[in-house]
Amino acid sequence: MQDHTLDITSYMPHGYCYLWQSDLLLLHVVSDALIVLSYYSIPFALLYVLKKRNDIPFSWIYWQFGVFILLCGTTHLLSIWNIWIPDYWLSGAIKAATAVSSIVTAILIWPLIPKVLAIPSQKQLLAANSALAQEIDSHKKTEQELRKLSLALQFSSSIVVIADPKTRIEYCNPAFYKLTGYCEQDVLGQKTNLLKSDLTSAKTYKDLWTTLRAGSAWHGEFLNRKKNGELFWCLESITPVLDEHHNVTHFVSIMHDINDRKDSEEVIRHMAYYDPLTDLPNRTLFNERLDQAIGQAKRYKTRFAVIYLDLDHFKSINDTLGHLIGDKLLIEVGKRITLCLREQEIIARLGGDEFALIGINLRTPADAGDIARRVIDTINQAFFIDDHQLFIGTSLGISVYPTDGSDGQQLLKHADDALYLAKQRGRNTFEFYNATANAQSLRRQAIENLLRLGLARNEFSLVYQAKIDLHSDRIVGAEALLRWLPEIGPVAPEEFVPIAEDIGLIGEIGEWILRSACRDYMNPALQARSELKLAVNLAKRQFKQSDLLAMIDRVLSETGLPASRLEFEISESILMERAGHAEHLMQGLKQRGIRLTVDDFGTGLSSLRRLKRFPVDTLTIPPAFVNDICNNPDDACIVRSLIGLAHGLNLRVEAKGVETEQQWDILTQHHCDRAQGYFFRLPLPIEEFSRILD
Repeated sequence: MQDHTLDITSYMPHGYCYLWQSDLLLLHVVSDALIVLSYYSIPFALLYVLKKRNDIPFSWIYWQFGVFILLCGTTHLLSIWNIWIPDYWLSGAIKAATAVSSIVTAILIWPLIPKVLAIPSQKQLLAANSALAQEIDSHKKTEQELRKLSLALQFSSSIVVIADPKTRIEYCNPAFYKLTGYCEQDVLGQKTNLLKSDLTSAKTYKDLWTTLRAGSAWHGEFLNRKKNGELFWCLESITPVLDEHHNVTHFVSIMHDINDRKDSEEVIRHMAYYDPLTDLPNRTLFNERLDQAIGQAKRYKTRFAVIYLDLDHFKSINDTLGHLIGDKLLIEVGKRITLCLREQEIIARLGGDEFALIGINLRTPADAGDIARRVIDTINQAFFIDDHQLFIGTSLGISVYPTDGSDGQQLLKHADDALYLAKQRGRNTFEFYNATANAQSLRRQAIENLLRLGLARNEFSLVYQAKIDLHSDRIVGAEALLRWLPEIGPVAPEEFVPIAEDIGLIGEIGEWILRSACRDYMNPALQARSELKLAVNLAKRQFKQSDLLAMIDRVLSETGLPASRLEFEISESILMERAGHAEHLMQGLKQRGIRLTVDDFGTGLSSLRRLKRFPVDTLTIPPAFVNDICNNPDDACIVRSLIGLAHGLNLRVEAKGVETEQQWDILTQHHCDRAQGYFFRLPLPIEEFSRILD
């Protein structure tokens, strides 16, 4: 027997196998043993995998393959077994089972190959996992965006409504419910016309649907109605949502409550068209309605009237009682006129105390006179403003379309011309426009133009009306009165002085009067008569000049007239308008030795408490009270009272406008101090006035 690497002689089998070679036996036994171990490990590995991963597709093939591998391992195990114990029937049975299992596996594996090949590879799975991860991340971001949008809708102050193609409401955000007062149960499934107020024009809805059917967004305003019936304005944008076939799937509406903006627009519009004090239409709105009246009159061949009015002596009330009382009076006047007008008559405040009316559908021009009389009657009734009882009149001018003009501005101008004529004829009345009114307007315009040239052309002159001491019947002074002789002929002061006031020339003219009068009083005949006082009127505009005292000082210095011989006559209303300024100015005049007279006392609304503060020397009784002193007991009583009041305040009293001996007698009996008027002397040029002194 040969030597071997490993002596396994004692384990050698008996009988015929491997030629009794130990190395060959060892090779077969070890190899089969390793194969058995390997084969047996595979089914257990598959069993472990299947138990851990019950989601593996086609798991039955793994079981089948495991049985096949297990049987294969068993055949190799029997090969070792048969070396020592030749049990070939058992080996044959195992091999037969292995053959069946292998055939079954082979048969089943081929149809399964396409399905197995369809299972993604690891690379594919990784790519799929990466794509899935990206998709999940995208979905998360989308979800976050949707959450933000949802929160934005929930807390947005804008109203959002989503409706289906049949305009049934599917969603409303909380702002909708908050504004409209509806709840979710009231709205969902209802038509979007739930809010319709029937106050939005049909054209708006027609334009809306034309736009939406074209696939475009519509923007506009609606006047909608809340659940409680309250109306509200909203600015709305409606957008159709289209699918890939351009069919409408939804309508999205975004609304904004614009009630506040509409209110602001209404306030602005009201401010633009209505007077802020009286809340009546202003000039702008009046002109629009005047144009409408003209259009209507042309179309229907009718006539209407334009009535221009202002309040008589309103400025006096404004100056004496203050602008607050004046404003309240204007408000009451506007209310009264409005109440006395018919529905077809229009009133507007044009500014200041000026109002304008339109009376339409007149049968005859006389109907406009009826309107004017109604206005006069209602204005003439007493006004009670704060603690004051006020009486005021009004003057009106009337122009009629188409007789007096074919356009609004012409009608308004002619009505203004007629108003001027009414004032010339005594106030508190009305006048129709006619040739006379037009002539008056043209004359006023001519006077305005000529006044601007009057001083340069040396057209002004002075006359002097003597002042008589009623105790001694002697001349104690004179009032300087202005006269004007332009190229159109003499113009009365009563006509041109108010115009000079209006156009701002009275200050320049007043300075000329003062300088000329002082020079006249310094001629030799008057210079020696130092007891003769020179009275000069101070106009309202002059009294407001900041340099008035400086101007007076300059004139007195230039002419040499002593201040003690000068006397200023100041109207009562001037003193009441700016009492503080008036007192300061009058104190300045008094310190210079100038005497002060309150002119036309009793025609205004003086406060006696204020009056006694002023350094006044004389009160004058106006001609209006003197004229009828002999026939009217009331005027006589007023004159007595004024004289007694003045003397009680240690003031002199001077009556103006004395024209008869009887008036002179009564004034003397009541101890009036001085007087002037045609009964004593006519106003004279300085040369003639100097001669009568002798």
